Amino acid sequence: MIIFVILLISGCATIPPEITKAHSKELEIIEALKVSHLAMVDSFIDQKITVFENFFFSKYGPVFRANWMASFKEINNREYDEEQDFPSLYNDLVAEYQELIAPIEKIRFDLKTSITTEYTNAVSLHTTTGNWIENLKKLNDSQRKTINSTLDTIKPGLSIDAINIAVEEAITKVKAKYQL
Repeated sequence: MIIFVILLISGCATIPPEITKAHSKELEIIEALKVSHLAMVDSFIDQKITVFENFFFSKYGPVFRANWMASFKEINNREYDEEQDFPSLYNDLVAEYQELIAPIEKIRFDLKTSITTEYTNAVSLHTTTGNWIENLKKLNDSQRKTINSTLDTIKPGLSIDAINIAVEEAITKVKAKYQL
């Protein structure tokens, strides 16, 4: 993103069309990454829930049932009748499962909310950068001279042209190094 901003500042007279195209493509990439990250969270949490469910239903379920049936006899003063009492056993087991799984689902919700918030911030920054690109396209020579003067005041020798030269030199070095 920083290189992108430097490239934007460095334009002498106009914004190259490649910058506009790259900016548009960047939004597509941001959206695709968001979808991918949210899917990764779901996949990871689902896998962890599967581990929990395997334990819950294979190890804990039988113990829960034995304890529930023992309590049932004490509370109801009669033996457990599968046809009549199974719905109560099932409801209690499901309630216990939901209570235990709730913190895991909260983690999923919190992660997805955080990811969505950060991607919303990234899109907002992207939109702001896009607006800036459009405004840079509209700069006239007088406005560019004013910007150069302001940059030179901040740091002597700093100007749009100096930034442009630095970017071109960096590109030339990369091209030479990798024979592009």
